[in-house]
Parts: sequence; C-alpha cells; structure tokens
Amino acid sequence: MPRHLSLAAATALLASGLSPLALATPATAAAAKYADDFNGDGYRDLALGDRTATAGGRKEAGAIVVVWGSAQGLKPGERSVVTQNSTGVEGAAEAGDSFGADLTTADLNKDGYADIVATSPGEATANGNRGTFTVLWGARAGISGGSAYAAPAGREVGFAKDVAVGDFDADGRLDVVAVDDQYIWYLRGPFTTSGSRGKATNLDPVDGENITPELVVAGKVTKDGTADFAVLGWDWDTDTNRVWFYRGSSTGPVRPPKKVGLPASGSLAGSAAVIADFDKNGYGDLAVGVSRSGKGGAVHVLKGTSTGFGATARSITQDTAGVPGVRESVDDFGYDVSAADANGDGYPDLAVGVPGEVIGDHLFRTGAVTVLRGGASGLTGTGARQYDYATAGVEGDPGEEDDAWLGSSVLLRDFNRDGRAELAATANEAGRLHLLPGTASGPTGTGSRLLTVTDLGLGTGRSYFGAALTD
Repeated sequence: MPRHLSLAAATALLASGLSPLALATPATAAAAKYADDFNGDGYRDLALGDRTATAGGRKEAGAIVVVWGSAQGLKPGERSVVTQNSTGVEGAAEAGDSFGADLTTADLNKDGYADIVATSPGEATANGNRGTFTVLWGARAGISGGSAYAAPAGREVGFAKDVAVGDFDADGRLDVVAVDDQYIWYLRGPFTTSGSRGKATNLDPVDGENITPELVVAGKVTKDGTADFAVLGWDWDTDTNRVWFYRGSSTGPVRPPKKVGLPASGSLAGSAAVIADFDKNGYGDLAVGVSRSGKGGAVHVLKGTSTGFGATARSITQDTAGVPGVRESVDDFGYDVSAADANGDGYPDLAVGVPGEVIGDHLFRTGAVTVLRGGASGLTGTGARQYDYATAGVEGDPGEEDDAWLGSSVLLRDFNRDGRAELAATANEAGRLHLLPGTASGPTGTGSRLLTVTDLGLGTGRSYFGAALTD
C-alpha cells in the first residue's frame, strides 16, 4: 500500500471520523537520526497540532497533521491526519479535549522512527481531573497508533500542560518531564507501545506550594553530554517569574535546582522557550520569548555555563539595534520561538513570532516573524530580518486580513537537508500555514507556499485554527 494517504483521502477520513493512519511495518534497530523523521526515510517531517479541530463531530476535540518530508523538502500533498478516533490511538475524540495543543517529538522507544508527544489538556481522566499526553508511534508506513499517559494517581491538577523529552539520567532511555498547575513530574523511560513507562517522581522544588510551573524545555546546557531541562513559572515567594534549571546526571535530574529571575517578564501567557548554543561555545543558552514582557514583548537570553544558566538575562526587543519594526504594546514579540541554523553559517538562529504586528498603516494585526541571527557574540539584532504579508512572495494582502496573526506558531527546520533551515509559520486567525524556503541569507518569501485549514484536511467552512508546531 502507499506510504502516505492522498490529500483527498485524508480529508474525507477526517470528516467521517475514521482513521487516516497508515499500517505499521517491523521497526529497525537504530534510533532515528532526526527527532521528527516519523517514517525513518532520512528526511524530517512536519507535525502540526490543531486543538480547535472537529473530529468525529466533536468540536475542539483536536487533530494532528503530519506533512511528509522528502529530498525536495515537505510535500503537502502527502500527509496524514491523526485524531483520537484513529485506529490504535488510545482514547476517543471528545468535545474540548484539545488533542494536539502542544507537540514535542523524539524517538521515545528508539526503534528508528521518531514519535510525536501530543498534549490533551482538556482530556477527562478516571479521577475526575483533566490532562493527558499521548505518544503517537512512528513507523515505516506512517504513524501507527498511540499510547496515552495520565498523571500519577491522586496528584493531578491540569496535567501535562507542557512536556519535554530527554535522557536526563544517562541510562540510554528517553524520559519525559511534564508540568501541571502544581507539580513537575519526571517520568522515567522506557516508554513502550504497550503504554508502559518507568517510575514517576515529583521534582517540584518547594513541594508544589509556592510555584506555578508554566513551561518546560529540554536540551544540552552543560558539557557533560547529558540532557538538562529548565522549568519556567511563577514564584509565589518573590512574586516574579523564574527559571529553575535541572542538570541531568547518572542519578537523574539534580535538585535543588538553580533558580534565575526573568527581567520585566510579565505574564507567561503567550510565551515560549528553546535551548540552543547560539555562540557555539559548547554551552546551551536559553531563549525565552515573553510576548507580555514590558511594552510589546521581548526575548530574554540566558547564557549557558558549566553549572546552568547565568544569573543575568540579556533582552532583545523591537527597539534593539538591527531588529526590524518598532516596539508597540500590541506586537506580542516573542509569542513563539524556534531555533536552527537558517543561513548555513553553523550558528543557530532564532525565529520569533510577532502575531500582533501591524503592517504599515493597516488597522489589523496581520502579524510577522522576525529571525534573529546567532554568531560568535551570541544572539543579537545584527542582520535580523522580518517576514510578513508585505514580504515579496508571501501570499496574502495585509489590507484584507482581519487579525491574521502570522507568527502564532513558528518552526525553523532543515527539511531538505541542504544545511539551511526553512521557516514554517502559522497565521492562526486566518487559518494558514506558510512555508518559506531557506537560502544562504536566511528564509525567503520567493517560492514560499501557503496551505489553508481546508488544504490540511482540518475541515471546511472555518478559517481560524489553534495551530501549534512542534517544539
């Protein structure tokens, strides 16, 4: 049978509530080279979650679209749509589940096929609380079923509102960290297709009484080779937003964690974070986009060190030299962030979503994406570029878009393996996904592609979607 479903077939299956999944074939022995190569063909694939999608007639049940990669890059005509009604996926599509609200990818069972970790913050569980995450298992023929994981019994308050994956205890098996409204859960691997996992431990530094975790992000910060992670949230003792750093070790995440404050951070609603070595000194840096930081939003950068993140954050805004635009209160600069090398110079760059950006003298928030350059001095405004509906080649008329919100979700990934990351960006209010090619000078609107909610098989008669691209 074909490896992927056709566009028309997948659309019809979603509308009927049936599964568009391909059948699995025996797995290979080696772990996947890329954390988002779900069919093991050597090319990255694109996963997009739409928490607002209707599935099986259930509104806001949620769905996930996988656009398959190739030597020519992403092939939008070859994609699969996954819901909780898909064959082999644990659970059922129910109104308000918000399946796919947040996505993370990794080869959790190390079978050679990357998997998708998808949150469902509205999912009702047996103990009457809400929130699960589902691992959708990759396979040679596509996505093959999914296993759901809930919070440890009796300790759930808004479980898995954000998740991160990494080998935090250096045992060769990937673990998951999931935060809820009170706790930081360290769920040890191995995770298996039968739905099992290792032991769960609460790593909350103050026993869940004085912090509210909001985000968790994983990466290699120190030079010991073990994955580390950071939790961002509200510290009730100081009435400020903080970053708690957990260093991975052979005995698991080291606690108590190192705590660092975020300057003028405001609410963490509409925030995102990523770890990348922007200056290539061997230590992973933390970039935190806080769209409600000060006037118009900011990206706060904490440099990595041998013991975690430095105590002083450097902030980049639209007032920073070299950054396009003007800092305005409605911009939401930093609403989403993603890191990868966008121009092939060897340094990671940072895509920053600015969904509230107003273009020219238009009245509506059409939105934009700003790409900041990494380099020997780290992440700066030098050479930054902005992409919006006035960019040549990007489809859409700013004068006709009522609050398109381009930059609601952003992703930098090298899908065609040419050494330069392409830019994927959603305009959630307009129901659009934009794909911009990579070049030696960064992403370009020339040759870019536009996909709508209908094109993606996520229903007709609607424009808005709650799209989230993978971390």
